[in-house]
Amino acid sequence: MNRTALLIPHYNNPVGVNTSLASIGVDEAVDVYVVDDGSTRTPLDEAAARAAFRAQGTLHLLYLPQNRGIEHALNTGLQAIVDAGYDYCARLDCDDRVAADRFARQQAYMDTHPQVALLGSAVTFFDASGDRFTLHQPQSHAEIVRQMHDDNAFTHPAVMFRVAAVQEIGLYPVDTPAAEDFAYFWHFVARYQTANLPDVLTWSEYNDSGISLSRRRRQQWSRFKVLARHFDWAPRSLLMLAKPLVWQVLPFGVVRAVRQVLGGGKWS
Repeated sequence: MNRTALLIPHYNNPVGVNTSLASIGVDEAVDVYVVDDGSTRTPLDEAAARAAFRAQGTLHLLYLPQNRGIEHALNTGLQAIVDAGYDYCARLDCDDRVAADRFARQQAYMDTHPQVALLGSAVTFFDASGDRFTLHQPQSHAEIVRQMHDDNAFTHPAVMFRVAAVQEIGLYPVDTPAAEDFAYFWHFVARYQTANLPDVLTWSEYNDSGISLSRRRRQQWSRFKVLARHFDWAPRSLLMLAKPLVWQVLPFGVVRAVRQVLGGGKWS
């Protein structure tokens, strides 16, 4: 057993999960837990998945009897990782790809920064047209805290966190659908030191069928609940608390256009 386990939820996308597994460097010392969330249309191809995974580790395939949603798939895999006794848990989504040494680099950083419980990185997003956008998240904990009152300071498929912290704060919350990562990372930020690496270690697919776009209204209500829980009475916190409510009522096309304009400082 390695010290780091990678958690990948899967639903009706066996080609995507194989693409992600194949991107892991052959020298990476990482075990992988793929959790199938009750796929029925296109279930996992176990033989193809094992052929795609060439790293120095073990591939575990877990199955939920029926589709329950990503929060439950994540918690099934995370609980298995906790029970197995790993030091670190990393995340990735189907179709996403990683730098050949991503997990070694994140594990080395965590080993030399024992105060850091959650670590992310810069991420390059790609879409069907081949366009590339790189999101640079804040690096210091103080900057991360400030951004969390506005938007998620971590890109979910790019993170690694300590299993010891999970044993203290618990699993992903299930009462904030489509924003479970934002709610979960707030638990880390409020209790521990956190950081983001400046380097691009993950390539993530960006499309209109993603959770943040197809389930936008539910996500924004969940984000409002999370921000309300961590409201600190600062004027900026009050302003950011209102933003999810505004996003809920705006047409999708308007939201996308505004995000492209306002995101210019983060995207390159």
